[in-house]
Amino acid sequence: MSANRFRDAALSAAARGWFVFPLRPGSKIPAITRWQQQATIDEVRIKQFWPPKSRRNVGVATGPSRLHVIDLDTHHGESGPETMLRLAKSMGEQRSLITYAVSTPTGGRHLYYRIPDGGLWLPNTAARLGPGIDSRGHGGYVVAAGSRTSQGEYRLLANRPTADLPPWLLRLLTPPPSPVSADPAAPPRHPDAYLRAIIDAETRKVTAAAPGTRNTTLFRAAFTLGRLVAGGELDKKLAHDALTAAGAVHIGHDDFSARELARTVDNGLELGAHRPRRFAHQR
Repeated sequence: MSANRFRDAALSAAARGWFVFPLRPGSKIPAITRWQQQATIDEVRIKQFWPPKSRRNVGVATGPSRLHVIDLDTHHGESGPETMLRLAKSMGEQRSLITYAVSTPTGGRHLYYRIPDGGLWLPNTAARLGPGIDSRGHGGYVVAAGSRTSQGEYRLLANRPTADLPPWLLRLLTPPPSPVSADPAAPPRHPDAYLRAIIDAETRKVTAAAPGTRNTTLFRAAFTLGRLVAGGELDKKLAHDALTAAGAVHIGHDDFSARELARTVDNGLELGAHRPRRFAHQR
């Protein structure tokens, strides 16, 4: 063990094959830009991120780590752990909750699951499994055990092997396919390369939004995509799911909640619906 607990926490996570990056001291906010690209398991790079006296917290980038982490929250009168237990019992799958787990400062917990090689990449989700249950997948991150905020410490709760994501959770977390129009004359609503570039640009802005700008950035992105929905260029559910997945990475950070996320996405899409945008001749 070194004299730096935060570096040790980062090295411990990396030893499991999890890609780590620094968060601001005492915070859940990334300390670097392009954290998804800079997350690493390289010991030399980790020691550069966490020099001897660094108090930076540790983030685990779930996508490159091939993780899907179930975030069980206890805020706003919700009990994610209880909801998750009831859900697992209803499926006869209580034993699938046995995996590597971390307790959060507010009484919640993170259940870590491994995405098998060749498995489906899953996006972040907000309350898809029930009240108080979010998840972090492709494009997301979690705060690692050993980190500390003003509310307390993220503690290792169950030092077990990381279980594979069970099939029942995979089914519930997989986004449903967008409906296909029955009208053969209807314009295509799936994203081609041009439209996909717009969606990706807007969702990247949301994911990278700094504290204090999240709502505005999310609203503007929803407004932009809402205009395309109204113009018949983009499926509304696809736009809604993309925005929700991008914004879910911020849930639990500085009191940003799943309710706030849903409300902002809906409001932006609704306002955009009043200003349709079509670009049939631009592609």
